[in-house]
Amino acid sequence: MECPVCGNTKISPFATHCLDCGTDVVAYPLLEDLEQQCVDTLKDKIALEGDMNELLKLRKKDKDEYGRKISRMYWFLLLIPLLFFWYGKKNIVLPAEIVDNPELVKSVEYLEVENTRLEKELAAANAEILSLKNNKEITHIVEKGESLSVLAGKYLKDPNRWKEIHEYNPDIKNPWLLTPGEKVLIKIN
Repeated sequence: MECPVCGNTKISPFATHCLDCGTDVVAYPLLEDLEQQCVDTLKDKIALEGDMNELLKLRKKDKDEYGRKISRMYWFLLLIPLLFFWYGKKNIVLPAEIVDNPELVKSVEYLEVENTRLEKELAAANAEILSLKNNKEITHIVEKGESLSVLAGKYLKDPNRWKEIHEYNPDIKNPWLLTPGEKVLIKIN
């Protein structure tokens, strides 16, 4: 065996140290192997970093291409409504069977009648709200299932105030069972 430091060749194969310089001849080869492993690991790491940089470049390229595609799609989605706005409905030609469809005409007429009815109901509701704000007395027409406590909750915001309504309407016999269509006067205070 040869000493790696001083070069002494007269070392016994069973010796652990060099007799001339005192170098540990058992650990020195292990250190060389460890050093070689570190060098190999560094070479692998450098190769992997090169591959990683290449992958990052490819990812950036794909991301940029995706961004361009999305940008084109947004422009396309923006231009379609603009084209319809630009040309307007007057330039869109509808097939004759759609324009002359009697079911479609009936549906439109029904919706117009329904719209008129709902506008009248809305006007009546607005008038009732206005009268509620201005008047201190309300005439309520009883609907099915209503009682004085329900009316007190609705108009006086407290169902327990049903006695006030009953006192204001002495002709009501049973406060828990009102007849639909019956008129009840409610004094708001």
